[in-house]
Formats: sequence, C-alpha cells, structure tokens
Amino acid sequence: MIKEVLRAINGGGLPRKRDIADRAGVQESTLESIISMLSSKGYLKTVESASDLPSGCARCPIRGGCMIKAQTGNVYVITEKGTKLLENA
Repeated sequence: MIKEVLRAINGGGLPRKRDIADRAGVQESTLESIISMLSSKGYLKTVESASDLPSGCARCPIRGGCMIKAQTGNVYVITEKGTKLLENA
C-alpha cells in the first residue's frame, strides 16, 4: 500500500488526494496517515516554496500563479530516498 501511494504521487503531475487514494486503492482518511508516515520517514517532502517544486514545473506556463497548493492543501514531492524505495520494488 505504501509503494502504491508513492507510485501514484510519482505518476506525473500533481494529483488531488482523491486521485492518489483511488490509484493506490485506499480511502482518503487512510491516505492522510500514509502521507504523514512517508513524510516523517523522509520519502516525501512538502513543497514550501517555488524552488522546491518538481523540475517539470519550471517549464509550466502558469507556474507563478499555480493553484495546485490551494486545491490540495499541500503539495508533496518524492525525495531521493522515496525514489530509491520505488526502484527497489
């Protein structure tokens, strides 16, 4: 279940929590707990500023006015540690 959440987040774009939960096959309330655990263990990090956004966002024409954070509450990106966990799956 944990790797499915990472895969859903890593799947491209910045999906809504409901989309991540659907892809991972969990309920949104369960997803919140999994995201919290993944963050605390260093597999995910919360985007705090534009410099923390994924590199693909640099080419996005609406980067400066992106409403993703407002829509989702938080934006998470997978850390190098999270990427390694997925590669070893």
